[in-house]
Amino acid sequence: MAEMIFLRRGSGLDEEGKKKMRYRFALVALVVVVGLGALFVFSYYFNNRCFENYQVENEVERSDSNNVHYTYFNKNILKYSRSGISAMDNMGKSLWNGGYEMEQPQVDTCGNFVVAADVKGKRFYVYSGKDEGTSLETTLPIVRAKVSGQGVAAVLLEDSDSNVLNLYDPYGTTEKLLVEIPTNVSEEGYPLDFDISPDGQSVVASYLVVSGNTVENKVSFYNFTEVGQDKNTLVGGKSFGDSMISSVEFIGEDTVAVFHEKGFSLFGRMKQPEILYEKTFDGEIRSIACNEEYIAVVTASGEDREEQNLYVYNLRGREELSQEISYEYSDMEIYKGEIIFHSSHNCNILRINGHDKFDCHFDSEIEAVYPTENGSIYTMIDASFIRKIKLSGR
Repeated sequence: MAEMIFLRRGSGLDEEGKKKMRYRFALVALVVVVGLGALFVFSYYFNNRCFENYQVENEVERSDSNNVHYTYFNKNILKYSRSGISAMDNMGKSLWNGGYEMEQPQVDTCGNFVVAADVKGKRFYVYSGKDEGTSLETTLPIVRAKVSGQGVAAVLLEDSDSNVLNLYDPYGTTEKLLVEIPTNVSEEGYPLDFDISPDGQSVVASYLVVSGNTVENKVSFYNFTEVGQDKNTLVGGKSFGDSMISSVEFIGEDTVAVFHEKGFSLFGRMKQPEILYEKTFDGEIRSIACNEEYIAVVTASGEDREEQNLYVYNLRGREELSQEISYEYSDMEIYKGEIIFHSSHNCNILRINGHDKFDCHFDSEIEAVYPTENGSIYTMIDASFIRKIKLSGR
């Protein structure tokens, strides 16, 4: 009997211990859930808050003139003028320099390479950042130049009754001229824009064809591998009718975006080009920007084109963002997951998720705002300084 009583008492203590264990477990779980909820709220606020001011972390006084141009280059800044070119980091420290004399310099970048061409002249330079640059001379006046991530340059040359698109390897040990694509303006049309793939093996070009009273816009695809050699380098094309093509651009190694007045088209597989996705818009297209992940389009509608709508798509054609915007801007660029809008005195940075990141009015006139690898640090260029700024406020 005593033994039975002992066992019952022991069993009662075990049950009470289990209750305490369940209580403690529930308390710990509640603390964890509340902590995670608070962390989520804080993280959401921190990652989606809008800054309205900035702090100057560092500044370098500009000693150049208004004839100097700046552009974003490989996470740094490219500075060029009629008398030379240089790359610098966001602290204003020079990374490399190149000298030349040009009447009308035009630049293009891809990866670590830069091409600087003298428009209407007959000389261009390719820079890799490892030397003072390599210079090549053309036989005809230069219209425009593009460069690949391998340093191969595509240069459009102008003749009296035809244009020639040449590919050069400035680092070639034997032949510098790799490919020559002649274009008869009266037959193929007048070339409007072109681009070269990062691997240097493909080119896309847009043309305006005028025949009597009819106008046709078209794109042609060229490939310089064994596939293209079997077809005299021309491997595909498409007509866009009377829809004016504004620009063509490689987005990544094997994808091309064709932007026209009604929308855009994405093409893939440059050895056998095919349409991946097409999009048209009802409103007038005001701005287009793209990178290797997204395409951003702003349309304007209404009597005074005051109603602005922003659309962002990924490269599979899926809409990532659609919203009305009211920014006053003259330039729009997309970098990673952000879109930067700026005018002479205003800058707005919008995240791809639709949340504003920066909304600021500047007293001085700004020329450009570029991102850095630090998400809260940007490079701001105005008429007098190159500043490294940190977003702050609110």
